[in-house]
Amino acid sequence: MKIKIPIALVTFILLLPFVSMKAQVEILKIDSYLATNGAYAGGTFQAAVVVQLTEPWHINSARPTDEFVIATELRLPESDQYSIDDIQYPPHKMKTFSFYDEALAVYEDEIIIIVSGTLSNNISGTINLNGRLYYQGCNDQVCLPPAETKFSLEIPILANSESVQFQHEEYFGGIVTTDKPSSDTFDIGDSFARKGIIVTFFLIFLGGLGLNLTPCVYPLIPITMSYFGGQTAGKSGKRLLLAILYVLGIAIVNSALGTLAALTGGLLGSSMTNPIVLISIAGILIALSLSMFGVYEFGVPSVLMNLGSGSRTGYFGALVMGLTMGIVAAPCIGPFVIGLLTYVASTGNPFIGFSMFFTLSLGLGIPFIFLAFFSSKIDNLPRSGEWMVGVRIIFGLILVGMALYFIHPLIPEKIYSVLFPAYMISSGVYLLVFNTSGEKTRGFLVFKKLVAIIAIILGTWFLKPESSSADTMAWQPYQEDIYNNAIKSGKPLIIDFYADWCIPCKEMDKFTFTDPAVIDLSRQFHLLKVDLTSSASPEVIHLKNKFDIKGVPSILFIDKKGNELSELRTLGFEKPELFLTKMNKTLSK
Repeated sequence: MKIKIPIALVTFILLLPFVSMKAQVEILKIDSYLATNGAYAGGTFQAAVVVQLTEPWHINSARPTDEFVIATELRLPESDQYSIDDIQYPPHKMKTFSFYDEALAVYEDEIIIIVSGTLSNNISGTINLNGRLYYQGCNDQVCLPPAETKFSLEIPILANSESVQFQHEEYFGGIVTTDKPSSDTFDIGDSFARKGIIVTFFLIFLGGLGLNLTPCVYPLIPITMSYFGGQTAGKSGKRLLLAILYVLGIAIVNSALGTLAALTGGLLGSSMTNPIVLISIAGILIALSLSMFGVYEFGVPSVLMNLGSGSRTGYFGALVMGLTMGIVAAPCIGPFVIGLLTYVASTGNPFIGFSMFFTLSLGLGIPFIFLAFFSSKIDNLPRSGEWMVGVRIIFGLILVGMALYFIHPLIPEKIYSVLFPAYMISSGVYLLVFNTSGEKTRGFLVFKKLVAIIAIILGTWFLKPESSSADTMAWQPYQEDIYNNAIKSGKPLIIDFYADWCIPCKEMDKFTFTDPAVIDLSRQFHLLKVDLTSSASPEVIHLKNKFDIKGVPSILFIDKKGNELSELRTLGFEKPELFLTKMNKTLSK
């Protein structure tokens, strides 16, 4: 019968004759490397602790297979400058030694331990990551007493204008990650460093395609259909060129606004706060609608549409419409766009900025090339006179509705909440009862009645009074003294940066901030709102710089110690379920 003697006992017996001789033996060397040239305050970092063992020594695994073995452990003390999120030990080897008849889990030669952590928000300069490796070294004949070896690593704190550069990738095996204060943003510097310029621009293009799923792009769909659906028939090549010019106009304006916003620190889309801009857009839409109603023949006034081409379809007119719609698309800010804003601001290079935003805008506009091209083919359908008049009238009503939509910020909410639904209902009633176009075309008649009924139902639904609830989130306008007192109270905060022209902000107010569970949990927070509708005031500029706000909505979660939990920062609309998760995480800190 084989008797198993604990390895600790064997170690002790073997150790006695050699303690004085072996205790000072240096069996390993430790070097530490940072995955990047630095890290952002509030962001994450990764470090590699590289242990080089001298032959014939080994140390035990961090996950030994024998309960009596002293495990290797990387020990990192707590710090108010950083927190350790994860320590990844390498796989061990199973080896048999002369002093023990069963295989043991050990490390030999070089081992790499990966440390992942998160930096605190209020730090700057350089911080030191100090630690110790606790281990027991053995060879095939003897084991040394357990020992600790110190190591230290400097972590430079990058400014937001500095870009991340990767280094020492041979130690990280492609698992390196690093975040700016918002972990949801697209890190352009990272992409350039690791993927190259071609792949990066392709990813930016794909990001532009993804922006078509954001709410503020939706108004462009009926406008595009209305405008190109009202064009006269022409060659396919000409229609395609018109569509390309339309999208080119969107790209030019969006690129110019984005580059300007990045280089000046302004909010992309803040031009939408200017009443002159809003009224101008509404005026163009009304002009288009009048052409649909037959007030004049051309798609838009001839001065715009025929300038430079002499054509009824008007190349210059299509470009002008695209330029106008570029302003409409500008508020479509999201995590991807914020990444562009941050990177362009850090480079200070307008050409690079314009190129990136132009690529993004082309991605945004590609679907509209197809939409515009096929919308214009509506004139190629079999004509029966009256039904085409009906199509134009429907387009005209849509354009008037969109004009109302764009002057929404200029109209008191109580009036707009009645005006817009009333317009939808009256448009539906007009199509259903008073408009007689297309009566002889059965298919179009069914379509027209369907559109009318949908408009009436939606308008009635919008007129329905909001369910009154005694429970609401207790938001307060941001004031510096209120913020400071909230920090001193030890109660966490939620700060909501919003703007009147921001559609996702309105969605947050309507769907997320009215959720009963969100309202109930919000009582454990101080709630502050910051209005960025007009970004020109010194107070707003100060707050944007203080909290590094690049777009709206931006919702910040501040813990009980007054530190922002940057990984929880919300950019864009978020459903109540995810928002509740972030609230609970904040309370747990």
